[in-house]
Amino acid sequence: MSKVDWVSSGAVCQKLGISVKHLARLREEGLLKEGKHWRNIARPQAARPTYRYHCKLVEKALEIPAELRG
Repeated sequence: MSKVDWVSSGAVCQKLGISVKHLARLREEGLLKEGKHWRNIARPQAARPTYRYHCKLVEKALEIPAELRG
């Protein structure tokens, strides 16, 4: 995967038509996996994380029906 595959929270939300809060909820609930769907690119001493998402893989994860997302 190249760097261009990884985009900001705002970019993935705009492309997929979801809110940043919804994206965060998907990450916190475990549907989106660290290293596969998202990564934190902030420096270790940063006060807040800076997330990047793999847009195609996030889109594919969202294709799973809600009732099957366990």
